[in-house]
Amino acid sequence: MEAVWTYEYRRETDRKKRKEILKNREAESPGSSDVEIRQKLWEKRYDKKNGYDIDYFIRGLVNLQSLKRRVYLPGEKKRLKKEIESIKKDWQFAECEAYGETGANALYDELYNMTLLYIEICQRDKVYNSVLWGIGHISKEKQEQKIIDEIHEIAETIPEKIEAGEELDPFKKAALDALGSIYTDSVDE
Repeated sequence: MEAVWTYEYRRETDRKKRKEILKNREAESPGSSDVEIRQKLWEKRYDKKNGYDIDYFIRGLVNLQSLKRRVYLPGEKKRLKKEIESIKKDWQFAECEAYGETGANALYDELYNMTLLYIEICQRDKVYNSVLWGIGHISKEKQEQKIIDEIHEIAETIPEKIEAGEELDPFKKAALDALGSIYTDSVDE
């Protein structure tokens, strides 16, 4: 059975609140490998440079999304593999692998959380939700469908097209689960 704190941690998209959840859990059970891997992921996921907050998991997601146009270019296969390795590095695949099942669960939670954050950003973004150069806004139903289609494309279609579906399977599962938690009636199983 899943611990309450891991559920809360996976669902919380505010980085400061996530850090508080980790601190509280560390105080309750010091030395736990579950907390240890999540702290490492938190430290490697979030950064601040030149006054800007950086989320390396979101960066990996955006980089994966950008690969969709490059699939069709000649000679890109080798470069695409390099990009996938870079994305996996942003997502700390190797770090999590070293922790076995505990690491796999922590990675799932981070990828799930990243997808929730991405959905929140899309829901709030005025440009994402506009039509005709920002003159009008799409309806809530169209916004929902646009987000669903985009997550499916990023999690399923792009990895398959670049022959990285199996490598990125942890992301696919986490992303589709996160999507299904927000849009329960609209996601194909």
